[in-house]
Amino acid sequence: MRTKPPTRKFVTGVAAFTCTAVFASACGDGRAGTSASLLPAAGSSLSVTPAGTNPWFPLEPGYQSVRLGSLNRGHTELEHRRVFSVTNVTKVIDGVRAVLVIDQDFDGGENSETALDYLAVDAEGNVLYLGSYTEAYEAGEFVNAADAWLAGVNGARGTLLPGDPQSGSAPFTQVDVPGQETSTAEFVEIAESVCVPFDCYSDVLVIREGEELKYFAAGVGGIKTEPDYSGGEQETEELINLTQLSPESLAEISAEALRLDEHARETTPDVFGDSEPAEQTS
Repeated sequence: MRTKPPTRKFVTGVAAFTCTAVFASACGDGRAGTSASLLPAAGSSLSVTPAGTNPWFPLEPGYQSVRLGSLNRGHTELEHRRVFSVTNVTKVIDGVRAVLVIDQDFDGGENSETALDYLAVDAEGNVLYLGSYTEAYEAGEFVNAADAWLAGVNGARGTLLPGDPQSGSAPFTQVDVPGQETSTAEFVEIAESVCVPFDCYSDVLVIREGEELKYFAAGVGGIKTEPDYSGGEQETEELINLTQLSPESLAEISAEALRLDEHARETTPDVFGDSEPAEQTS
């Protein structure tokens, strides 16, 4: 579907972050306490300008990461490839201009699921989760749409990753869709060193999301996912490549984001029907 440009390693230019300086709360186990809300009050516009950055979660247009692993379903193990691409398409959601990110899952070589996420970073470095739309496929054909929500619609809200959690902070709410879904995450630790096929990284942020552990390197983003339990369906991923997309490839992935956003308006009109259309930036 896409023509991939030659790959190159990112030179991040980001200094190493220590546990004390950045995520002091991650030094402990992180299990104690109740879930903390970093979300705005339900029904209110966020009314912020996403002008900050979060070192653990790059959102520059053209950034693309590829992670490879496996997915266990029953007695079958499938090769699992995940492609995360930041487009130059934006959409105003609940008063905030979000960037559209395409997150594709390939199981056994076939695209099984594509998620369109709407993200922004505020001045405090919080990664705002402003919406999501997911399509499932079989043999390359659209099957159904799921996980459709937008901040401000039916009280839905989200914060994917806090910018500066404090020592001893409780688990935080990532998504709150009243009547449908509430998901939380918690900080586990800052790992001294984590190696994946692409490279080795120090001072890696580890977060527990549900029954998965996710690893983030400063200036790089997600580098690894592994199950935090045994049994059932398990998914593993490790970073194998980082790419800065060429202008041509960025245009292709951005066109796909525009198509998905328009399809969301058609398939889930109760959520996306009244939203502003997405638009491509120069």
